[in-house]
Amino acid sequence: MDTKTMEELMGFAPGELEETARAYESGDWPAGRTVRLGRPPIADEPTKIVSGRVPESIADAFDRKAQQRGQTRAERLRELITIDALSA
Repeated sequence: MDTKTMEELMGFAPGELEETARAYESGDWPAGRTVRLGRPPIADEPTKIVSGRVPESIADAFDRKAQQRGQTRAERLRELITIDALSA
């Protein structure tokens, strides 16, 4: 596994993993610094779950369009909701 993939999986910014490793190995590791486990946050504030029901054919078409754009369903929904909210 390369450094870029590890950074993405662990929620590090580009280059941060190498910088953190150097600090740890040189003994400059900040007191109390821990690595956050789990998925990286998607926002700088608390989040809410938004859900709704749509016909299966619409959900399937939506998923296909998201996949064509290289997105998951959740990523596509967040993008569209954000665009709508900011254009109000």
